[in-house]
Amino acid sequence: MGSALLIIVCESFIRIEALPLIYRCTLEFLIVNQIPPLVYFVLPGKYHAMSATYFTFASIIDVTLGTLLMFAVANVYVNLLTKQYEELRMARYDVSHDGLTNLLNYDSFHSHMNELSQKSSKHQIICILDIDDFKKLNDTYGHLEGNDVLVYFTKRLFVEVKAHFGELASVYRFGGEEFCISVHGVTVEDCLEMTDKLAEELRTKDYVTATGDKITVTFSGGIALGCDKKDIRTVLREADKALYYSKRHKKGSVTCAKDLEKKSTDTDMPLSY
Repeated sequence: MGSALLIIVCESFIRIEALPLIYRCTLEFLIVNQIPPLVYFVLPGKYHAMSATYFTFASIIDVTLGTLLMFAVANVYVNLLTKQYEELRMARYDVSHDGLTNLLNYDSFHSHMNELSQKSSKHQIICILDIDDFKKLNDTYGHLEGNDVLVYFTKRLFVEVKAHFGELASVYRFGGEEFCISVHGVTVEDCLEMTDKLAEELRTKDYVTATGDKITVTFSGGIALGCDKKDIRTVLREADKALYYSKRHKKGSVTCAKDLEKKSTDTDMPLSY
């Protein structure tokens, strides 16, 4: 009865996913070692003589020592696997993320574009944001301060994007001071609401430099919405054109591609991604 109860308890704990793997292995060993005595006691009496020698003090010691040995080997093996898994996870993270901001990097965005190119771009939105006058900030305060501004902006951008779109959106750093949001299943108005919230957040909480200067960080942006007749790279180019229109004509604003005049010479720019 005790063996059966132990097996039930162990099996219950093994199914707790949060339990470390080494503890699960130990519980499995306990189950395996309890099966012989359990079988012994449920067998009819005529079979007991065949296996009674198994349940001696010496055999119990042997089973215990064997269990401890298996536990030690399993512990070493599990620790090795855990270390290898963590190293692999970190390597994959480093390849796919930007080292400064921890956002997904341009290589990840390129892979994302390749995946989206196999689908209809309908309801897919690309939003590109660029920090205004970033070169001037670097020239004035230095590149280290510029990096801190990028981190400051990134944190607020990521919070706003996730607050509005959750897992529907991915945020990328193109490089430099340019960022991209890719989101599916929302409206352009939703994206404009998000950028307005971000702009308001930046206006109310100035960035303070190492010298004590207060800087209001602003950004310009471009948004484009996909449809059945557009491939995703066309949507990306339209968002980029809208961004440059904002930077040239209304810095600190976000322009929707659909609002641009089709024959605007200011947005006729050779782009390649």
